[in-house]
Amino acid sequence: MYRAMGAWALFLCAAHAAYAGCEALELIGRGEMRAGAGREIPLYLAIPDTLGPIAVRPFLMAPPEKAKAALAGSDWSAHPLSKPDVHLLKALRDWTEGRQMEAGEAMAALLPKASPLSKSVLRADKALLLYSAGFTDDAEKEWNELAGSNGACKDAARKNLYSFYLDRRKTEKAQALCDRILALEPKDRWANDAKAYLVRLAVSDEDWERFLKEKSDGRDSLFEMQIAYGRLLKSQGRFEEAKRYYSRGLEGAPRNGPAWLDLAEVHYRLGLPFLAQTCLMKSFEAGIRDPYVFELLGRVLVDLTRYAAKGEEMRALGWGIDSLWAERCWRMAEGNLESGFPHDLQSRSMAQLLYHLYCHNRKTDAARELRKGFWFHFTGPEIPREAWLHPPVDTSESPCLAPETSGCRTGGNLLLAVRLGFVAHPLAAAVFATDFFEPF
Repeated sequence: MYRAMGAWALFLCAAHAAYAGCEALELIGRGEMRAGAGREIPLYLAIPDTLGPIAVRPFLMAPPEKAKAALAGSDWSAHPLSKPDVHLLKALRDWTEGRQMEAGEAMAALLPKASPLSKSVLRADKALLLYSAGFTDDAEKEWNELAGSNGACKDAARKNLYSFYLDRRKTEKAQALCDRILALEPKDRWANDAKAYLVRLAVSDEDWERFLKEKSDGRDSLFEMQIAYGRLLKSQGRFEEAKRYYSRGLEGAPRNGPAWLDLAEVHYRLGLPFLAQTCLMKSFEAGIRDPYVFELLGRVLVDLTRYAAKGEEMRALGWGIDSLWAERCWRMAEGNLESGFPHDLQSRSMAQLLYHLYCHNRKTDAARELRKGFWFHFTGPEIPREAWLHPPVDTSESPCLAPETSGCRTGGNLLLAVRLGFVAHPLAAAVFATDFFEPF
């Protein structure tokens, strides 16, 4: 029993330090009532990093029996918890488990004799308690005092105040809060992100682009701003520019998995599959939750096969990428999609890509089963065959072979945007007349 208890206690305990900081634990709180409906907003509970040998955040997130075991195990530490620390841990635990009244009473009793760090935590949480009890004006006053100070728990106060202002639609006050923080700490990451969000709410797309460009081009610009500007450029199809800003941002934020995924897609769009593959590997190393990473990696692997040498000449020159390597890429793409598709079963593009990989790798039974099980990804509204392909119309108003038209567009819909002239049309019509080609 003591061995099991000790193992979890070691997980929750941190090395004893002479100084411990304060951090903000995000919770879900009640926002302003509008039209009789309640809203949820993010609120932040101030907590110390450590108390004695206990790491507070893991302690608050642990199951009740494990947290109790950690408290008991701390008695055996070289620096056991004091009684006020034990009471503070229990009060924070009460708060996270929904017993705010009990937590408030315990915190009020602890405040007069608390240590400087604990006093800062208790003051910030007292304001949160006032807000939860409906005394919003008093809470705002307390948060304002803490937000402008150099206290250990200023971050929790700032985030709560910002969330409060946005919930009450007081964007001017939220803007003033961000400006006040940035005047004191120009490179504060949270304040810069918070101000950027406010700017995005208030300005047009053109002004937003100017704001991001200004924040990204400065010598002391934040890496997150450069990545945000790269994301905007990518959404506009400006891939060459996006590549530059993503690369600059990732130099300072190399653990940003989503940004590596974005940069991989930029390289893929620019026809640079080797660089795209490198970025995808870095996104996996940094941590990525977006299932699209599997689909993009599959497409990149398929795109890499066009570099395979078909003859012996390149291999004689030391070019090791041959047809066998290309076949391995197709099989790797298939295995990758098989791993990724279960994480996003609603992805139509991923299902269709996996289907084509099965067909290319001659796994007809697997392709048939995939299409049978996920039929909704391979069908749509019934389209008459004549709507998919119609003969070119040679009129003076719209000559099919005019230089500016490049031939006639087949069909009246956007699903088949292929231009055919008079020579190619009979061949395509013959294909459509059979059951060989079935569009989806």
